[in-house]
Amino acid sequence: MTKSNNLVKLFSFTLFAVCIFSSCSGFDRSASDNGKVKVFGVFASPREEQFSGVIDAALRSAADEGNIEYSFIDRIGYDGEFEQVLQHICQKEDAAIVVGDGFGNEEAIVRSAANCPNKIFAFSQDGTSVYPNLLVFENRVIETAYLAGIIAGGSTKTNIVGIVGAKPLAQTNRMANAFIAGAKFANPKVAVKVSFNGSYFDKSLAEDGAILQIESGVDVIYALCLGVLDAIGDNQVKVIENLSVETENLTRFGLASVVWEIAPTIDYLISQVANGVYSSRDVKSFSLSKDRGSPLTRLDTKFVTPELVKKVADQLQAIQSGVLKIDLNDQLPAESIWP
Repeated sequence: MTKSNNLVKLFSFTLFAVCIFSSCSGFDRSASDNGKVKVFGVFASPREEQFSGVIDAALRSAADEGNIEYSFIDRIGYDGEFEQVLQHICQKEDAAIVVGDGFGNEEAIVRSAANCPNKIFAFSQDGTSVYPNLLVFENRVIETAYLAGIIAGGSTKTNIVGIVGAKPLAQTNRMANAFIAGAKFANPKVAVKVSFNGSYFDKSLAEDGAILQIESGVDVIYALCLGVLDAIGDNQVKVIENLSVETENLTRFGLASVVWEIAPTIDYLISQVANGVYSSRDVKSFSLSKDRGSPLTRLDTKFVTPELVKKVADQLQAIQSGVLKIDLNDQLPAESIWP
C-alpha cells in the first residue's frame, strides 16, 4: 500500500506518551491477519533513487516471498517533514519495523525512536544505535567505491574521469573521495571532475552535469545519482553504476557496478521480530566488503584488462584482511561544482 505524501500533510500530529523501553511490554510484534510482520518504509527521496531504491527493492522482495506486509512513503524531502511522518507512523500505523534511508534526517530519527520505544527503527545513517530500538546501518560501499576508482583510473583513455551526484551529504562525499583515491592509486596522472546538481528528484539535472563533463574530456563517470546514462548518447563514455543499476543501455555503457547488499540486514530484522527475540546490536558489518555486503560486479572485460582486474583483487584482499583501510573522508571533494 502506498501512502501519499499529500495525504500525510493533512494529518495533525500530537505529542504522545513515552515510556522507558525496558519498562514497556516490548517492541510491537504487529502482524497482519495472515501473520506476516508489518514493515513501513520511509524515504526522503523517490524510491527510484539509488539509496532508497536498494532498501525498497529488498523490502519488496521480502513481501513477494510472503515474509512481510510492506507499506511505504517516499519523496518526503529534507525540510523538516520527515519527523512529522515518523510521528504519524508511531501513532497511527501498527507496523513493527520502520526502515529507510536516513541520511540528512538523522536528528529526526533519533528523536522519533526515543518517543516510540515499541517499534524498531532501522535506518541507513551516520551515528550509532543510541536507543535500544534504533538500529543504524550503513550503505558502506566506501571500500567498493575505492575499487571502482581503480577501474576508472586504469580504464580511462583521456586521463579524465568524473563523478556526478545529487547532494554532497557526508556519505556521498565519502564515496566520492574513496573513488578519487582509487583512481589516483591506479593512475597518478588522472584528473577527477566532480559535480553535484542539488536534487534527487530531477534526473535532467544529472544529465546536464554529465554532458558538461563529457564535453570537458571525461570518458568514465561514476554515477552517484540517476540520470547520467541519459547523457551518454553516441559518446564513447563508460559509466560506473552505484548501488542500484539502471538497466537501460547498461550493456552498452556499463563499465562496472558498485552494489550494496542490504538484504542481510533486512532479513535479520524480520527474523528478530518474527521470532520475538529482538536484541539491539551493531548491524553495520552486514554492509562491509569483508562480509560481502558491497561487492563490485559486472566488470566489462572488453575495457578492463586482466592486469587491472588483478590490481582490484589485490586491493580487495588487502581490505578484507584489514591491511588496507579506506579513509572515511566526508569533506566536499576539492574543486567540486555545487549549486
